[in-house]
Parts: sequence; structure tokens; C-alpha cells
Amino acid sequence: MKRASGVKSKSSKTSEHDQEAANRDEIIFLGTGGARYVIAKQLRATGGMLFRIGGKNVLVDPGPESLYRLLTYLPKFNPEKIDAILLTHKHIDHSADINVYLDVITRGGFKKHGILLAPADAFGEEGVIFKYLLDFVERKVVIKADMDFELNGVSFHFPIRHQHRVETYGFKLLHNDYTVSYISDTKYFADLGSAYAADIIIMNLIKLEPSEIDHLSVDDCAQIISSIRPRVAIITHFGMTMIRAGPWNVARQLKDRTGITVLAAEDGRHYPVDKLLSYGVKSSQFTTSS
Repeated sequence: MKRASGVKSKSSKTSEHDQEAANRDEIIFLGTGGARYVIAKQLRATGGMLFRIGGKNVLVDPGPESLYRLLTYLPKFNPEKIDAILLTHKHIDHSADINVYLDVITRGGFKKHGILLAPADAFGEEGVIFKYLLDFVERKVVIKADMDFELNGVSFHFPIRHQHRVETYGFKLLHNDYTVSYISDTKYFADLGSAYAADIIIMNLIKLEPSEIDHLSVDDCAQIISSIRPRVAIITHFGMTMIRAGPWNVARQLKDRTGITVLAAEDGRHYPVDKLLSYGVKSSQFTTSS
């Protein structure tokens, strides 16, 4: 039987849908758990995030079981297509799978490929990256405060060193006319708000209450959100007190306190950037990398 002219087959429509999805800027959470007990029990996945922005694939903080989570949540995605891997710091919940990925994306060293960005103490004798794998990547970049890095039209700014037990940095991503900031592990300090002003902010929220542990609390996140006033905020990297309280409940409380939409990240969830930008009102102050 002949198909009517102009009518596309189901396989053709599926192919177009897959291509459209591949071209869409999105952030995929390969895990939303953090801290020792959550890692040990895998109460939440701990695989980091994949930023698919401007046709580039940037893997951020590949913690325990990250590759497994990537293959589970994106079964059609070839990890050899990862263009860059970024470690905000060397702690195991952010770096456990780094060497596995370096071997995968370079085909065991037979294909020189990829860019690796990490703080200085992630390299060397007390670091977490195998020295022999560094010869396989195209480029190694040591992250420093107030540093800029560009990947084919996708810009990264590392504004400030965090107050954490090891050398730690977050980043501010700029592409087209929007910005996304990721505030990795840190103790709260006043400069965080001005350093990470953006349309979309992602914050690691391990604990409910302030304590001597150098991580953000709910009150800290409320202060940062109120200071920046982004279009939307996403909380992730949950420890046990957050999981017991229900991250979605905490997100609702933060929204009530700040007036800003706050989302609790979910394992395996794809967050299209255009959807995230539809929250709130854009402010032109966020389009610069400073």
C-alpha cells in the first residue's frame, strides 16, 4: 500500500523527535544524592549532572555509579560523545567515576579526546585522577578563581573559591542570552550571591540546619535565592536530613519564603533550559560573566 503524499512514517517522526531533543539545551541529573550514608546506601543516585548545551556535552561531578546512571537514564546516548568533564572538587561523591569516564571517552587511550577541568589538588599524588589517563585527553585545564573557559560558544566562569575542606569551585555558564550557575559544596559566605547571579541557579543542599559542616543549609539557600532572585532555583545533592524531610517539601518552603520558584531535582530527570527560563522574569544583569 502506498503512503499518502506528505504523510510521514512513525519512524520518521520518531527520528525527528530524537533530533529535536538532541538539539535542545537541557540539564540532566544523573544523581541528586550527597554525603556518606546516602552514597553507601544509594538512597539517591550520586552520578552528577550532564549539561547538554549548544550542541556540547559537559559532564559535571561524576560521583559513584555515574556511568551506570548515564547509560540507564540516557540509553541512546554514547558516552564517547562527552566533550568535557568538570570536577568542582575531588571529594568521592563528586569524582568517584572520573577515571572510568576518561578511559571510556578516549577508548582506552586509542582516541585522544575530551577536555578535563579540575582544581589543582585533584591532580598529582594526593589527587583522584590517574596520571596515565591525562595523556589521553586533548586538554587539561586547572580551575582557578576568576577564570574563564570557552567551549565552542559555551562560556564558563569560575568566580570564586569556595569555603570547603578541599579546593572547590562552582561555575557560571553563559550561552546565547541566558546564564546558569552551579553552587557546589561550600560553607555559606556573603560573596556567594554576587558571584553566582544568574537566570537559573543550582545549589547543593545537603542539610536542613546550619552546623559546623561546611555545606549550605536551608536558611543559607533562602538567603542566596533572595539575594540573586533568579528565574528559578534547583536544589540537589541531598543528605539524610533533607531526604527525611522530603526535598519537595523543602523546595516548597523555600518558594514560600523567597517568592521564587524552587524545584527539587529528581534522579534521571531532564530539565529543558527553555522550560526553566519560562519561570519568573528575566533580568539583563545576568547576561554578563562577571
